[in-house]
Formats: sequence, structure tokens, C-alpha cells
Amino acid sequence: MVQSVRAVLWGIFLALGIGALVVFGIVWPVFEAFFGRELASTALPVGIVVFAAAFAFYYGGMIAAYKAPYRRRLHGVIVGVTSFAVSPLLNLGASALATNTNDPFVNLRTPGAMLITGVLFVVVLAASYVGARRGESLHAHNEKVTRDLERRRSSREGAGS
Repeated sequence: MVQSVRAVLWGIFLALGIGALVVFGIVWPVFEAFFGRELASTALPVGIVVFAAAFAFYYGGMIAAYKAPYRRRLHGVIVGVTSFAVSPLLNLGASALATNTNDPFVNLRTPGAMLITGVLFVVVLAASYVGARRGESLHAHNEKVTRDLERRRSSREGAGS
């Protein structure tokens, strides 16, 4: 159980780190240099966030699947699901500290925001699933290589005596 939680946490933290790095460290300064501060009023930031989420959760799902003790694909997908489940809890805590309201969904009152959130959820699930499949295949490949190396090592040791 601890290994499963650890694998999913690895995936979440990697996805959040890559996502923040892509959005705030690489993409945003470049776009801000070309478009200035008025970039926030366009649809371009939404596309950037969706791309960054797909990119980040692909790798998050991959590392979770690779490090999981069993059911690797499921662990990879849980990275995306858990991230969306934890987000309202963090918003609830932040909104309770900032104001007296306890509404974690205060920014989801418009149909556009709900649509963007739904698209983001589907993209995150799809990317983490594809990443989980990749992590599963990487783990299987590395296990096969390790078994082959061990078999060769034991056959050399048996032939040398």
C-alpha cells in the first residue's frame, strides 16, 4: 500500500513540477516578451495550460506506472484523478484562509470555465493513461533486460568454475 501511494505521489509531484516549469518557466516569459501583458485576455493561455497539463501528466503517469508495485496502468491514471480530486480541497483551504467563504468552486460559475475544466480533465486523464502505458512497457522491458543479464551472469559463473 505504501509503495502504491508513493508511486502516485511521485507522479503527482513530477506532473506539477513539469507543468509549473513549462507554464511559468519556459512558455510564459517567451509569450510575454512577444505579446506583452495583454496576453492574459486571449485564448492562448488556455491552450498553453492544456498543452502543459498533457505534457506534465504524461510523464506523471509514466513514473507512477513505472514505480508502482502492481496494476501499473491504474496507478498512472490515478495520478490525474487524484490531482483533480485534491484541487477542490486545496481551494477550500485557501479560500477559508483568504476570505470567510467556503466555496472551493467559486471560479467555476460560468459555462466557459466549466468547459475548460472538463476539457482539461479529459486531457489529463488521456495523457496520464498514455503515460501509464509507456511506463508499464518501460518497466516490462527493463525487467526483461535485468533477467537476461542475471541469466548471463549466472551462466558465466557456472562455466568459470
